[in-house]
Amino acid sequence: MIEKRFSAAVETYDRHARPQLSLARSVCDVLPEIYPEQILELGCGTGQLTRLLVDQFPDVLIDAVDLSEKMIEYSRKKFKRFSQVTWIHGDAQTWRAKDPYPLIVSSAALHWVPSLRETFENIFQCLEKDGFFSLGMMLNGTLKELLAVRSEVAPDKTPPSALPTLEELTENLRAAGFKILRKKLSAEEVSYKSATDFLRAIHEQGVTGTKVASGRAPLNRSELDRLIKVYQERYTSPDGVYATYETATLLLTKL
Repeated sequence: MIEKRFSAAVETYDRHARPQLSLARSVCDVLPEIYPEQILELGCGTGQLTRLLVDQFPDVLIDAVDLSEKMIEYSRKKFKRFSQVTWIHGDAQTWRAKDPYPLIVSSAALHWVPSLRETFENIFQCLEKDGFFSLGMMLNGTLKELLAVRSEVAPDKTPPSALPTLEELTENLRAAGFKILRKKLSAEEVSYKSATDFLRAIHEQGVTGTKVASGRAPLNRSELDRLIKVYQERYTSPDGVYATYETATLLLTKL
C-alpha cells in the first residue's frame, strides 16, 4: 500500500516537500566529522537527501535504496549525472548488502515501515563496527491538527496516529543495539494558502491514506466539506492555514 501511494505521487512529491527537505538538512547537520568511503541511504525517495550528500561528499559512493520502483527510476533519471550514486529497489526492513557500511542515513522514510524493531535490527547488521547511522523521522504529533478535525468530523472513521513517539523510537533503537550520540527535536508549523491547498499537498505527496492521515474509511463529500471548513476556521496563519510536523534527528552508533 505504501509503495503504491508513493509511486503514484512521484511526479508531484517534491512540489510540496518543504518539511521533508528541512528534515533532510537536519540529518546532514548531525553527521559525524568523517569522510566515509561509502554511504547507504535508506528510503531515498525523490533524492532530496541524496542530493545534499553528493554536495557534502562529492567523491563518495552512495547506495540509495527505496521501496518504490517508480521513485528509484525517477531519481535515477533526475540525477543521472551523478555516477557515484547507485539506485536500488529494496525494502529497508530486509535489504542488506554483501559488506557493511561506515555511514548509513535515512530521512523522512522509516516511520512508514511495518516494524521499527526489525528495520533497526537489519540496519544494525548493515553498519560497520564503530560506524554511524544518521536518522531523521516524523513523530507522533505530525499533522495533529488534521487528526483532531477528522476525529471531530468523522470519529468512527479516524484512528489515532500510528507514528511513533520519541520514547517508542528511542526504545526500538536501543533494543536493536544502537547508542544515541546526538539528538535534535523539532516542531515546525508549515503554512499553506488554504485548507484545500493543504489537503491537496499531502495527497500529492502520497500521505493521504497512510497511517499519519488515514481513517478506517474514506470521508464522504459532506464530511470532507466540513473538515475543510473547520480546519480553515480553526488553524489560521498569516499565510492561510498551518500544519505541524514533529520530527527527531539522531546520530547513532553501535553499542
